[in-house]
Amino acid sequence: MRLIGFLLLSLLVILVLTNPNETEFRNHMQNKYGIAGSLSLKVASIFSAGTNSGISRDNYLLFSRYYIGGDGILPRTDLAWGVAGKFFDIQDHDRK
Repeated sequence: MRLIGFLLLSLLVILVLTNPNETEFRNHMQNKYGIAGSLSLKVASIFSAGTNSGISRDNYLLFSRYYIGGDGILPRTDLAWGVAGKFFDIQDHDRK
């Protein structure tokens, strides 16, 4: 029983330490989408009223959600979840 508790605690500590930050997300967008990703982040920062970068991050300690908009004239658009140093893009199935 102690081993299971120790392993769970170790997993939680690893998730907290590997929770990606905003800079890592920006690099992910640039690597995945190239110049289009860089330009979209620049446009988001221009039309964003609250933050300098245009990207906002909801930090849940073990994982993070990244989004743009919601504070200026752009509507909020969730982009990705960040877990254990990896990013999982949120697919918007409602938009066509």
